[in-house]
Amino acid sequence: MKILLAVSGGIDSMFMAERFLATDGAGAIAVAHCNFGLRGAESDGDEAFVRDWCSRKGVEFIVKRFDTSKYAVEKGISIEMAAREQRYAWFAELCRERGFSCVAVAHNADDNAETLFLNLLRGTGGRGLRGMQARGTVPGAPDVVLIRPLLGMTRKEIAEWMTAAGAGWREDSTNAGSVFKRNKIRNKVFPLLKEMNPSFIKTLTRSMGYFSQENDIADDYYQEHRDQVFSDGRIDVPALLGLKHWEYVLYRIAEPFGFNMQVIDAIGRSLKEPGQLSGKIFTGDGYKMVSSSDALIISDIKQGERLTGLSVDRCGDYGFNGSTVSIRLYPRTPDMALEQPVGTLIFDADKVPFPFTLRTWQKGDWLNPLGLRGKKKLSDMFTDLKFSLLDKDDAIVLQTAAMQEGHIGALIGQRIDDSLKVTPETDTVLMIRLTK
Repeated sequence: MKILLAVSGGIDSMFMAERFLATDGAGAIAVAHCNFGLRGAESDGDEAFVRDWCSRKGVEFIVKRFDTSKYAVEKGISIEMAAREQRYAWFAELCRERGFSCVAVAHNADDNAETLFLNLLRGTGGRGLRGMQARGTVPGAPDVVLIRPLLGMTRKEIAEWMTAAGAGWREDSTNAGSVFKRNKIRNKVFPLLKEMNPSFIKTLTRSMGYFSQENDIADDYYQEHRDQVFSDGRIDVPALLGLKHWEYVLYRIAEPFGFNMQVIDAIGRSLKEPGQLSGKIFTGDGYKMVSSSDALIISDIKQGERLTGLSVDRCGDYGFNGSTVSIRLYPRTPDMALEQPVGTLIFDADKVPFPFTLRTWQKGDWLNPLGLRGKKKLSDMFTDLKFSLLDKDDAIVLQTAAMQEGHIGALIGQRIDDSLKVTPETDTVLMIRLTK
């Protein structure tokens, strides 16, 4: 099995390529190079440099050219985000089509520290303090493994090794500028921090390891107390305020519904003011939270403006056109009942990795119902279940990234696809509950 290396031609990715070549040999790796066409002749020079290195070393070279500017305009996103989406989608495609075991990217300790600061600025909460992880999955492709083998090395250590080895690389002229937020942190903030602590990158790297452990502890606390205070889109205010860390629990409940940090802070302030809560409305991205004397009710921000789909990247409660979809992970135990109450489905969690999609049903959707042979159209299942027109309109389906178009993993609240069922080998169970 080959490893696919994402190589831009810069010092970090060339260091990664040199080290993999020395350790595993040319036959164990392939190089993927993205030409985004954003720097004219310089971009073409990068491509030629990486192509030449692969030719001299006997390494398979794969290249793709993107019209990133056009893609960014069509999607209404930044150039940075457009390039990110394009490259990761291509890497995942290559792994699936050619059977690469994983994608290796050259993020180093400095990159990870920059990510920490960016997350702080975005207000991502405790999860953002973990930075990047050494092993994970390709964004948007949970079936494709992504590794970051250089996270433990600083940019300085990489430069020293490359210089001593006499290895070549390309310089990206945009790295010297401060147009992008990451570059501003790298070129303006980090030099000041380095004056105060020359080893601050190593210090931050150790801290991110602790942050990751602390976030796991906080997540355990949230999972333990969440059901005590939140059910069917309703937050029980007295129960919430009875928790020692109620503000964190409030944040974890509200954040998946699109309420940003500023709005969540405003909700928290209202909860601290006796007699000032009832009748307030807080708005998020597609949802509103309406307060009464003893509860906060989350619902669609506008009736009639319906969701068609959303991406689920972690456990939590997700509002979907008037229904609430609750998603939990549990360890499989010998005495766990496989038969669940009406509205609750269980899956082998390894077969439904995050992120997956919840969406409205579409003509042509089908699944292999649990315990039955062969395909069954969802429209036929609606007939069997005696669904009314309104029931059909409210139907929610689950689809994993690995499933082909039209093949769904479940009709939420009713049936799952046989391929996702819990088996004796299942270690972790994904439980999804639908309430209206």
